[in-house]
Amino acid sequence: MKTLQFPPVFLLAFVFAVNTLSAQDFYGAAMQEVRIEIPHKNWDFKLDSLKKANGEARITGTTWVNGTRYDSVGIRYKGNSSYFRTRNETYKKLPFNIKLDYKVKSQKMPGGHRTIKLSNAFLDPSFVRDPLAYEMVRQYMPGPLCNFTKLYINNVYYGVYINTESIDATFLEKQFGTAAGYIIKCDPDNWKRVRSQTGCPRGENASLVYLNDNFGCYDAFYEVDDPGAWKYLLQLIKTLNKAPEKIESVLDVDQTLWMLALNNAIVNLDSYNGSLSHNYYLWTDTTGVCHPLIWDLNMAFGGWRRNFSFEEMKDAEIIQYQPLAEIDNAKRPLISKLLRIPLYRKIYLAHLRTIANEYLKNGECMTRAQAMMKDIDPWVKLDTLKLYSYADFQNSLDKTMASGPDHVIGLRQLMEKRTQWLLKHPLMNKAQPLIADAKHTKEGAEVKVTAKLSGATKGWLMYRQNKMFAFTRLLMYDDGANGDTTAGDGIFTAKIPAGKIAHYYILAEGEEGAATLPERASKVYFEAK
Repeated sequence: MKTLQFPPVFLLAFVFAVNTLSAQDFYGAAMQEVRIEIPHKNWDFKLDSLKKANGEARITGTTWVNGTRYDSVGIRYKGNSSYFRTRNETYKKLPFNIKLDYKVKSQKMPGGHRTIKLSNAFLDPSFVRDPLAYEMVRQYMPGPLCNFTKLYINNVYYGVYINTESIDATFLEKQFGTAAGYIIKCDPDNWKRVRSQTGCPRGENASLVYLNDNFGCYDAFYEVDDPGAWKYLLQLIKTLNKAPEKIESVLDVDQTLWMLALNNAIVNLDSYNGSLSHNYYLWTDTTGVCHPLIWDLNMAFGGWRRNFSFEEMKDAEIIQYQPLAEIDNAKRPLISKLLRIPLYRKIYLAHLRTIANEYLKNGECMTRAQAMMKDIDPWVKLDTLKLYSYADFQNSLDKTMASGPDHVIGLRQLMEKRTQWLLKHPLMNKAQPLIADAKHTKEGAEVKVTAKLSGATKGWLMYRQNKMFAFTRLLMYDDGANGDTTAGDGIFTAKIPAGKIAHYYILAEGEEGAATLPERASKVYFEAK
């Protein structure tokens, strides 16, 4: 470790830059700065001891965020593999969780953010997997903001960290317009407890596999702040496993299909889809419907490549990771139960095709990766504690890097070949219905929605009253009745009371495929004004 010394002129410019940054959003495009002061010489030993004894315990210190001081903050190490393996391999660059309102409950950053989560680029020599993947996620479903931060501890430069917005009440308010409901963290913190739990059927991490009706048999796999959440989690698990035909009553199915499609497209196997079945949240809204939220993407793009036998997958296996991988795996019911339902499978494949066409085919993914790496390059070069060499960082798009027993494939090395393979896959080229001329009109106390559907066997109006809720499905008709004008003309119609619809989109199902309008629904939708 070394303390960076700056000449006076540079220091003045540096202070000016920090003061300018302090007015910006902490998750904006610019490189951020966090400085921590911990009043203990052996602070790292204390944090290690707390992590082993109680993963949620903290020590108190002071933090400056882009020059703004926050006193009596709570500091702890975070993470599982990113902490334990990094520490075991004698690296000092460990991931941090800083709670600004730990002692001073009113203390928060502009925008309402109260927690800072800093990751150490574990199994990511490029440093950009997290922010790059989150940027993609946010195109299609709610997802945290993510950027880069320079971290100093007691005036020692600890290098570049990945800075990810916390999924908390502030996040919910921004995304859904409410902080009500429950947040369920689907990411076991105590892996030893998970593997040794007794008195219950053997679980499969946060897989949503049904064990029994005892909440206690799930508390090693899921974390809740309010015990009231267990009722809704168990309701979801039982419905998913025992009555999947009723799943829309307890799960935001479309958001789930986007999550599964995104994980598949970018081979994010350190997720629900993969061998560890974790790294996501469920937010339960006020009606009891659960909305999945992706979390922790540092090993996306093939960074984690161990299969269900924990054997390292070959390059060809992750390049050709099947669109319907795990559809027969009973230990992944979100996949095996949902994708066995023909309509959901068709929607899922339509989403996967949209991701491939919009973000992968045109090279946008690699363009953004290169731009991010260019922005952070000077600070990565100065980072003497990083888990890889500077040469590894420079070559991380096109070369596979070794990290202990693991090998991390290059971003471009994986995604150029995977994109070509996906776009040619037969499942990605099924005939899709076409949707055009979607519009609505108000007729008294009702709203009438029409759309031109071609190649469709069925059409649905997907509607909701408020952005906090999942969309509800209502059948549209082309029968000359039910609000429809002329039978068989391809104009499908649905009517709904005006007070029940604020947002909508159209869903069409054909013999082989499905389509939505807008294509990025339900993140993008029409407003019934």
